[in-house]
Amino acid sequence: MSIPIEQGILGPAEADHRIANNLASLSSVLRLQRNAISRNGKNLTTEQVCMLLDDVSVRIEVMAKLHKSLALSGNGNGVNLGDFLQEISELIGTLGPEGRMDLTVENSCDGYIDPRHALHAGLIAAELLTNAGKYAHPTGLPAKVHIRCETSDDGSLLVEVTDDGIGFPENFDPSMDGGLGFQLMRALANGLSAELEFEHSSLGVCGRLVRRKRLVS
Repeated sequence: MSIPIEQGILGPAEADHRIANNLASLSSVLRLQRNAISRNGKNLTTEQVCMLLDDVSVRIEVMAKLHKSLALSGNGNGVNLGDFLQEISELIGTLGPEGRMDLTVENSCDGYIDPRHALHAGLIAAELLTNAGKYAHPTGLPAKVHIRCETSDDGSLLVEVTDDGIGFPENFDPSMDGGLGFQLMRALANGLSAELEFEHSSLGVCGRLVRRKRLVS
């Protein structure tokens, strides 16, 4: 998945172009979701439909927050990744039942990054946070979730989401297994030329998006 966004803020025409590209990206995500449901071939319950619509709503709001950040910055430097992830985490924290997530954000990441990179990172972070809220503690205990990020002038970045839940099921391989959410995260990471890494045990899951410095030959 790739989103062709130019750097900088160049006025109304460029803003319209950027919005159009991001809406096209969202359409691609929805098609992926639609195809996954079609291949499954099963009727969905009311609860499952509501969950799907909630997921779509989150993705739309992530995109809206991205454009709000761009509009407010006005400096042409892109998006402040730390502030963007802070807004996304606050959004996710309001969606689940009260008490389901004890969320902390290590907002020491003040680097500005390309809007395309911010969108990919934000959507992946939203998926990781949503998964932690849903699956970290099936018994209903509040999950303790920590987010941190790092950026460098060379274009490298890191976004990390850690929970204290029960970990992945036995023999689960996050690089290949999982439903639509994992498929989406892998596609987004690939479009960012980044790696999606996971560490997991019975004490929790750490999901990490890593975009390393590109070496020039």
